Amino acid sequence: MAKDVAPPEAEAPKKKGKLLILILAAVVVLALAAAGGAYFLMSKPSADKKAKHGVKVAEGDEEESAGPEDEHPVYEKLEQFTVNLADEQFLQTDIQLRLADASVQEKIKVHMPEVRDSLIRLLSSKTAEELAQSEGKEKLGLEVQKSVNEVLGVKKPSKGVKKVLFSSFIIQ
Repeated sequence: MAKDVAPPEAEAPKKKGKLLILILAAVVVLALAAAGGAYFLMSKPSADKKAKHGVKVAEGDEEESAGPEDEHPVYEKLEQFTVNLADEQFLQTDIQLRLADASVQEKIKVHMPEVRDSLIRLLSSKTAEELAQSEGKEKLGLEVQKSVNEVLGVKKPSKGVKKVLFSSFIIQ
């Protein structure tokens, strides 16, 4: 008869072990839910935040709304240029254009052969000596800006290419 009845101390540890596992699982689930919620809230700017900054947001169109000019700049990366310079040296450069808006980006894509031709002619007319100094690169950037805007038929830089950025510039 003593063998049929289990001692009360043996049942208590089993219940405590199950309860501990259940509590730990609940804590882990809550922690994951909190982390997911925090990520979701921080990754998307809310309509309230955009409204505070003067940005109008259409319903259901939060991500594609236009913000202030500098909030989401538009860039167009051109294919790498490798040209012979006027003094028989080589120039290899990567150029990115900062644009007024996405419509200018579409214009550039449509006119890309003319843009590249214009820039190849411009780059190949320069000498290594002209481009070696930072002033030469600054001047070249302005000339690239003017050249691309002319191809696009834009008279004001604020309506077309706003700035030219060189991401690599190698003269050999």
